[in-house]
Amino acid sequence: MKFHLMAALLGVVFVALPVSAAEKIAPAVNASTQDAFITVSTWVRGQMENGGRYSFVTPVERNTVIADLDLMGKMMAANGSVDKMSQDEKTAMFNRQEEVNAILAKRDRERLVCKFERPIGSNVPVKTCLTAGELEDRKLNDKKYLERRQSTPQTRKTPGEP
Repeated sequence: MKFHLMAALLGVVFVALPVSAAEKIAPAVNASTQDAFITVSTWVRGQMENGGRYSFVTPVERNTVIADLDLMGKMMAANGSVDKMSQDEKTAMFNRQEEVNAILAKRDRERLVCKFERPIGSNVPVKTCLTAGELEDRKLNDKKYLERRQSTPQTRKTPGEP
């Protein structure tokens, strides 16, 4: 009996492993040859422009990403591929790549953000999911609305006034 239970449990774990692995986000910058790196680097730079996938990158983060991409480009141009780099160069390349991917993953407008909230009048939490882009757009629209409302003068009518 215990053997069947253990076998069933192991079967569930092995089935669940590929599912959890599929949910992992692929890094934005991952290239092992110079040509592949140029393609990826050009794409990332374009996606950091307004309306792009990484358009919410702050100016400081943008400068960091561009500096890292430039440095990685020089390393690729000097060696042609990661395989031809020394161990120190590979480590430096990996560290720059991780820094860029961390910034881009945090500012990805297509990243799904889910949270549980209790609606007013209920204790039953409801799961709501929006993309990071939708949340940023909503925040920007709310800010613009408040600025418009605060810049409009309020007039008070006295009783008997038309």
